[in-house]
Amino acid sequence: MYGALTETGAGLIVQYGLVLLLVVFVLEGALVGKLIPTRALFVAAVLAVGSDGVVAVVAAAVVGATLGQLVLFGLVRYTAAGPATLPGPDGLEGGRLDEWFDRWGLSAVAVSNTLPVARGSLTVPAALSETTPARFSASSLAGSAVYACGLLVVALGLEALLAGF
Repeated sequence: MYGALTETGAGLIVQYGLVLLLVVFVLEGALVGKLIPTRALFVAAVLAVGSDGVVAVVAAAVVGATLGQLVLFGLVRYTAAGPATLPGPDGLEGGRLDEWFDRWGLSAVAVSNTLPVARGSLTVPAALSETTPARFSASSLAGSAVYACGLLVVALGLEALLAGF
């Protein structure tokens, strides 16, 4: 039963799902507030394609998230007017995200992209800085790759657990 479901799911993901997964991760990267359950979709995709399609799933997730963050970066960079700071908790300039970016720079972008809740949170401060799109993309890509590898470990562990049933 599990084998037939896996084959059907893998066929659908290979045929349509990788493009859909890429689009979902682009949307996730472009939205600072996360609305789509990308972690669950990633794990489900890995389980559906098995070991043959893991590289494609990881690539779709990493490239998609990076493209989405780059879109948000570009929108903020080219539409921002006014001071290059985010409002703090009480509406004043100098929010915590600004402080993190000012202190750690692009390293903070990479690290924040490895954390499920914080992913993409430093895109706006980076866009308001002097950071080039290429350097931002590299930092975003590095963090997203680490995040995807962590999800891959979870998916493979779940797959091994399910194989015992």
